[in-house]
Amino acid sequence: MLNTIFSIGASALSNYQVALNVHGGNVANIATEGYVRRTVVFETDDLALTQNSGYGMGTSIQSIRRHLDSYLERQYLETSSESSEWGTIATNLKGIEELFNDKNGVGISSALDDFLTSLSDLTNPSGMGSNASISALRSQVIANAGQLAEMLNSISDSLDSQVESLDAKIANQVEQANTLMQDLAGLNKYIASQPGNSALLDRRDQTLRDLATIIDINVINGENGKVTVLTAEGQTLVDGEYAYELRLDAPKTTTALARGSSFDGGIYFEGASSEEFTISCVSGGAVDTGASGAGALATFKVSLDGGRTWLKDENGADKIFTAGDEDHKTEIGGVSVWFGTKADESAAPTTNLSAGDGFQVIPKASLSWVTATGGSVNITPLEGTSSANRLSGGSLAGLFAVRDQYIGEYQERLDAFTKSLVWEVNRIHSQGAGLEHYSSVLGENGLSDSSAPLGESDLAFADMLRTGALSFSFYDSTTGANLSVESLDFSSVSPGIANFDPAVHSLDDVAAAINASFSGKVSASISNGQLKLTAAAGVEFEFAGDSSGLLAALGVNTFFSGEDAASVAVSTAVTQNPSRLNAAHVNGAGEVNSGDNETAKALAGLAETTVSFYTMNGESRATLSAYLNGLATKTGQDAQSASFSATYSATIAADVNDRRLSVSGVNLDEELTAIMKFQQYYQASAKLIQTATEMFDVVLSLKS
Repeated sequence: MLNTIFSIGASALSNYQVALNVHGGNVANIATEGYVRRTVVFETDDLALTQNSGYGMGTSIQSIRRHLDSYLERQYLETSSESSEWGTIATNLKGIEELFNDKNGVGISSALDDFLTSLSDLTNPSGMGSNASISALRSQVIANAGQLAEMLNSISDSLDSQVESLDAKIANQVEQANTLMQDLAGLNKYIASQPGNSALLDRRDQTLRDLATIIDINVINGENGKVTVLTAEGQTLVDGEYAYELRLDAPKTTTALARGSSFDGGIYFEGASSEEFTISCVSGGAVDTGASGAGALATFKVSLDGGRTWLKDENGADKIFTAGDEDHKTEIGGVSVWFGTKADESAAPTTNLSAGDGFQVIPKASLSWVTATGGSVNITPLEGTSSANRLSGGSLAGLFAVRDQYIGEYQERLDAFTKSLVWEVNRIHSQGAGLEHYSSVLGENGLSDSSAPLGESDLAFADMLRTGALSFSFYDSTTGANLSVESLDFSSVSPGIANFDPAVHSLDDVAAAINASFSGKVSASISNGQLKLTAAAGVEFEFAGDSSGLLAALGVNTFFSGEDAASVAVSTAVTQNPSRLNAAHVNGAGEVNSGDNETAKALAGLAETTVSFYTMNGESRATLSAYLNGLATKTGQDAQSASFSATYSATIAADVNDRRLSVSGVNLDEELTAIMKFQQYYQASAKLIQTATEMFDVVLSLKS
């Protein structure tokens, strides 16, 4: 019996020493990230049986328990992923919002107002006949226009820099995610051989939490403590001891031909975009229209959301595109697309496309999940985070959303504003007259193929051209007397067609028609894809009207150069010679009257004119100021909305984390109480051994 007392006491001393070590370890790791609180689970030993009853034999340690609630852990992974995504979006949008805000009267909206106001000032009468002839006001218009152009350039550059920064952050986070996935695979291996190793389990769970902030994950617990990790959309990231890979791909294309298709080529593109284009052939057709027996070009529709919806035309029907070989490109959102052979992008395939043939054009860095067989699946987020089979959470999804969904739209709308500004100003200005007549002029906008119909060319404003007439007015260079006002006649190059037709006439045709129509007065030539006009000796000229938009599209007699926010500038001809700012016009008699301000009035009228703006989603109409203010408002609203979502999701994640830590975290007061309790138990166990010793001594003394 005394031996039993000794045994119980010794066991208790050992048990409580372990308990003190466990709770001491909790205190020591109170600041260790990912540490999960441990406690000792005791189990009563079997009774020692006597004839009529039994008595206790003490306790043993059943296990050392990690206090981790799997439900709260899963909730935390989900909420922290969402919080990380919105936090990333809010942080990045805050800086972008500042680009469009006016502060103390300085900003893009104020610059536009200043430019439009200076145009209005140019129209006001004064004691000198008209402000149109006042050099200071002309210079002010040019200066304000230059400031507006520079601000558009600056915002565009800043957005481009943001995209470059985001691409670098995306690459870094892809690398981090891959490292964490490799770590999890390694931990799975170690845990399988040591399933009760709490330190390894802590490292694994913290690694899962770190991964969840980068990418949305689901965790499936398996045997021997192993975990399988998948994205929320089902792509496997870690399977036991095997780690899959995420890969950041350069701009690329993919092909998915319809069953039975004989097409042996591929799709090619040039340009960049924040969009991803899914292309589906509607009807089969040729790629090379020059091939023997070739029919019509293949037609296709385009989707920006992976094929769920398709771009619509003005009637609400699917918008139909056509493209062929490199000589028959089509433009989709600033990206030129064409078909070539698999070996040569400039060679036309010899087989036709078939209805149902599909292609993906991804003109940006994209994210792929690499399969076990070495293939890849595109998981780049589309339209934020709502697309199936795509990344849908974590800071990585947030970075993609800022780059593509937010900045992509801001850039597109800023370029749409700039293109409409340039076109509307140049359309009016190109038909006006300055203080000097022309002896020569070079168009600022060039194209690559001067033989292609201008409406189908790569001219930036090709889609703005219309069928119409163009007139010239000619003057004696010595006396200034009007010689004649004549219309450009295309009959010499297109019998029966007098006016310009963008679907028919090329730049070569324009030059030939000018030379035929105005022989002895002005000659036309083409230099590097640009139209050059040179007056004959003793002759000067002006432009007396253009209903086709040809002058504005070619950059002849225009105010702005460029086509988007990155390239817009005031024409060099105007900045170097302010007299080229066209405030007047050529009247019906071919005269440019002193003090005339009709063109200046038309330009100033743009402040109140509703114009068209074109993006991938179609046409919208507003005044220049209203459209630009709408863009500035949107950036502010997006930043505010993201900030609210970030705060809300962070609050939810923090609440779940608090509940998780209430189970898993170390509470110092509780640990100190437990240590004091087990210290007392340890002392009591020692007292039990001491008592047993004294009893044994008494027994020994009886024998003596």
